[in-house]
Amino acid sequence: MRALIPLIVFLTSLPALAMQASNQALQKFQVHQIQPLVIPEDLRGFITGMGFDDQERQIAEIRYQAYIDALESIADESVSREQAIRDRLDGILKGRFRPQPGEVKQLRIDLEESKSQNWPAVDREFDDLIDDLKTIGVNVQTSAFEAERFNLYRRVYLRPLRIEASDSTYAGEGLDFFELVVEGVREELQNVSPDVLENHLATWRVAMLPIIRKSADDERQDRLGDHVARITGDTAARVNIMIERSKRWAARQGVDYTTFVAIYSSCPTTDDANAWTARYRRANYPWLWKSNDDVEKMAEWILSNGSPEQLGIVNDVLPDYITRREELRLEVEAILAEGRGSGANLCDDVAGAYEAAREPLTKLMQNSGKRSVLLRQAKAELEQPLSDGQRAAVRRLLLGR
Repeated sequence: MRALIPLIVFLTSLPALAMQASNQALQKFQVHQIQPLVIPEDLRGFITGMGFDDQERQIAEIRYQAYIDALESIADESVSREQAIRDRLDGILKGRFRPQPGEVKQLRIDLEESKSQNWPAVDREFDDLIDDLKTIGVNVQTSAFEAERFNLYRRVYLRPLRIEASDSTYAGEGLDFFELVVEGVREELQNVSPDVLENHLATWRVAMLPIIRKSADDERQDRLGDHVARITGDTAARVNIMIERSKRWAARQGVDYTTFVAIYSSCPTTDDANAWTARYRRANYPWLWKSNDDVEKMAEWILSNGSPEQLGIVNDVLPDYITRREELRLEVEAILAEGRGSGANLCDDVAGAYEAAREPLTKLMQNSGKRSVLLRQAKAELEQPLSDGQRAAVRRLLLGR
């Protein structure tokens, strides 16, 4: 759809943005890999950034509804296209049809590859939406539009990558420095000049602009390739995909790290710089730097419920535990970076089949063992002076009861 909807449509009532992309539709989009996807929150951010007046906002909302309708049509076509494949596969699995040699495997591949047929149309709808939104703003400067287009890019291309942030294979691929700085300004960056931060973010934006979309497109293709290679058992193909992903990670990490260092250097105090460093580490490896583990939960419970003697043991055990845990976590980061340098994501199950990854993999396993021992010993030291009743209460706490 290239032409804007006529203004006469204003005479009809406008549904709320929250209703324009229902949860059911969003789930369908996710299943059928309808990405990139502009959600209502993204549109609101774009409208605000462009400074649309009320009339322009209404036109934008109508255009967005047309965009959602188009995506639903693409998803419906995807459902229909897959149905024949699923019917054949289900019939074979239930014994109604006799399969040809290799047919089941091919049908599974066809299901995966069917979703990729949605991508050209989805990309086209996204580009058309942006082009049409640009024509709505009467008094919008080109520079303002380019800035908001990038903001839209970072939302729609980086957000899907952060979905897997809790997985150990994640290493900051979806990190959004704009959001990271917004969080930091509330705390450790509040004393850094807004103009200084804006300059650093502008540099990040310029460096990211050529790679943000291509990187997302390549990841979309590699994700499909990895799924197909898993079905076919093609380990070599999976290793090659892992290597390509590591190359993209290195390029992206270079941009992010440069921005991190620039902001770090702008922090007025050592405490602020350290807090900013901790935030950056958590954003890159949230699964590694998560807080409130079993030892911390036990310590918090004892501090609230224990005797003076038990509190003293917490004060003896906890600081040393946290210090050593941080040392081991920093070591993990270094090992993972070493693996990426060789082309391996050491937390990917296929890394073991890549010869260059074997030495850092060994280091990572040794580190994992040290962290497990550290956790176990600290828990034992905290538990030792507790009564039977207190131990039972702590166990219930750790089990989430």
